[in-house]
Order: sequence, then C-alpha cells, then structure tokens
Amino acid sequence: MIKLLKPLAILAALGFPIAVIGYRLSLFPFPTSFQILTYTVYLSLVVFFLSLVMSFVKRSEPVLAKSAGIAAMIALLPLIGLGSQLFSARSVPEIHNISTDTVNPPAFDKVVALRSEYNNPLEYDVTKLAEIQSKAYPNVKTLMTDLSVAEAHAKAETVVKSMGLELVNSDAEAGIIEATETTTIWGFKDDIVVRIAEKGGETAVDLRSVSRIGRSDLGANAKRIEKFLANF
Repeated sequence: MIKLLKPLAILAALGFPIAVIGYRLSLFPFPTSFQILTYTVYLSLVVFFLSLVMSFVKRSEPVLAKSAGIAAMIALLPLIGLGSQLFSARSVPEIHNISTDTVNPPAFDKVVALRSEYNNPLEYDVTKLAEIQSKAYPNVKTLMTDLSVAEAHAKAETVVKSMGLELVNSDAEAGIIEATETTTIWGFKDDIVVRIAEKGGETAVDLRSVSRIGRSDLGANAKRIEKFLANF
C-alpha cells in the first residue's frame, strides 16, 4: 500500500499540467481537461488521507512513515492549487458576461467573426445578469468624462494597448474599440468592447468583457473592466 502512495501522489500532482498542456496543444477539448482536474482532486484527496493514516499506523517504522508523509505532502499540492481556484469560483457569481451598461450593453462587431459556435453566446441577458452583476460588482459602471468623443476614443485605445490587450478593431467614427485578451496559463480568450458616445453634454465610456469559455470567469472580466476604468 505505502509503495503505491508516492506514485499515485505524483500522478495527482501531474493532473493539472497534463490538463493544461493537453488543452493548449489541442489534444483534447476543455471539458476533457475539466474532467482531468476533477479526477485529480478526487485522487489527491484519497492519497492525502490514506497517506496520513499510513503515516500514523507505521509510526513505529520511520522509513515507511516518512514515505507516507512525503506522499501526503505531494498530494497536498494540487489540493491547495485547485482548492484556491474553487474558492475563487464560489466567491463570485457564476457569470462570464460583464457590462458597465446593463440596460444597453455595448455591442461587438469584428469580434463576432473570431468566435465559434462552441463559445459562450455574446448576448447579454439583462433580466438574468443585470441584478446579479450590480450586486457583485458595484464599481463596474459607465465612466463619464469631459473629454470629447474623439479624445476619449484616442485615450481609450491607448489604455487598451497599455493593458497588453490584442487590438481587433478601432473605429473612431463608430465610437467602438474591440480587443481580445489571452490568459497566460490556459490560453483562454476573453473579448472586450469599448463604446464611446456623447451623452448629456459629456462623453460616456462603456465596456463589456465576455469570456469565450467557461460558466464562471472567476471575476476576471469585472477586474479587467475596473482596471481599464482606473487607468483611463
């Protein structure tokens, strides 16, 4: 039993990198990666608790007890890593479409062609999302500025580039900027649209950020919008 614990712990520790690398290399789709992560958690839990038990049972045999202890520590690594992600997911609402204007969200244009039928829909369901978003992210709201529409557009484009986003479309006449951000580890793509328009003698700057994959964005879209607003 103890001889198997360490190899199983190592296998559990490799679950996350296998899931990421396999997805990034297009060896399998994200749902498969998610299943691998699920099995990784189960395996890690089993190995961790079994190792603790065996470490206690074999406490009179230092070599075996130490081996079980090492297996427990190895199995604990994926539990900590994936556990923190689970905690983050549960601390925010399960949404992935965030807009500063929840009544008339900015519309995408060029980005539409970059998304596939397997991606999350771009439609912003006001009846379902507006109230949830407003409670979770009260700082995500329209930015009003004294800058002219042209000046605000130029500044918004500068901010987009400074954030390292991939510029997809910038149309000053239409008052729209579109960009995409690719996450570092998984390579997920989130799409962003900025709308600049005159409103009541001022210029209104609105943003929408939508994840292509996943039911929850772990708060990433709201953070991206808040960062843009702060930088602007």
